[in-house]
Amino acid sequence: MGFISYALLIIVMEDWIPHFRLTGLAIREYLLTFGKGNPYDFYKRFRKVKPTTSYSSIARYFYILRRLGLIEVVEEEPSRHGFPKRYHRIVPGMEDDPRWVAPQEAIYPETRLGRKRYRKWVEEGRPKLE
Repeated sequence: MGFISYALLIIVMEDWIPHFRLTGLAIREYLLTFGKGNPYDFYKRFRKVKPTTSYSSIARYFYILRRLGLIEVVEEEPSRHGFPKRYHRIVPGMEDDPRWVAPQEAIYPETRLGRKRYRKWVEEGRPKLE
């Protein structure tokens, strides 16, 4: 069942969008449900749950998840807008990786400090977090 109990998920809107606000986990559920997907299709569905989300934020999450090795590109289609439409899937064996909970923190550990604490950290000349 994974590290998140499905009992904690409330399925809303289009029968798949989990009712939590953690974008990384929502992307994981989306890819597990559909097998493959692209950032724009996910964005169109996710903004119904979290209207304040931007497409650039979702595209960044997909980029970070690729860098972490949690997802991979499996297909590309030509697009009218110049950039190919890339479809991603979860890398086999990475479905239950704990980095889905906070992928940005996994790549950039200093993000866990928050803006104010991070500025204070830098002002004090402390080393970069790892």
